[in-house]
Amino acid sequence: MQLVVIAVAAGLLVIAAVIFFFVRSDGGSSPTTKKSVSANVKLTLAGIQNANAGAPATLGDDAANQIMAAVGQYVDKGLIAPVKTGKPPTGDVAGLFDAGTQAAIQGPDKGVLFENGQPKLTGDFKPAAEPVVITALSDGNGQFVLATASFTYHADEGVAGGTLNTARTIALTFSPDNGWKITGYDVTLTRQGAQVEGSTTGTAKK
Repeated sequence: MQLVVIAVAAGLLVIAAVIFFFVRSDGGSSPTTKKSVSANVKLTLAGIQNANAGAPATLGDDAANQIMAAVGQYVDKGLIAPVKTGKPPTGDVAGLFDAGTQAAIQGPDKGVLFENGQPKLTGDFKPAAEPVVITALSDGNGQFVLATASFTYHADEGVAGGTLNTARTIALTFSPDNGWKITGYDVTLTRQGAQVEGSTTGTAKK
């Protein structure tokens, strides 16, 4: 009788261990990865870093999703569509930025922030982006007032004469403005390869 009880107890322990294993594997403690929010590249959220001026606070999923959606639109409309169409970006991309940035993004910073459709694409186009890290700042009341999305983007473009390599290091700073809009940026652009003498670099910062 004692042997039977011991055997049953051992069996229950094994079952419990198996159930625990599968629950931990499926549900997990491992971080989830956001799906792509760009129609053209795999653009994922690597993580959120919270900087709090007051009590500890965490940027909510809704805000993070809005910011990631805006980043995806910036990449699609500002960096990819112009290469594919051979034309400058449409006015839609300007709507991602707040009023205080409009003069700069349509003037001196335009060539660094966006592609302009030149040189014309004649071959393969291979865009890619590294995962996005969001650094969010909350005020003394626990309200998030700024969030910076940082990532790198690069593309190989088949153009007359060979391949043009384009790389951008991008930091877009968002503020809550009927959603989240870009209120500042720090972008460095490097081009090399076909139709470029050596390597060219430009910076746009606001």
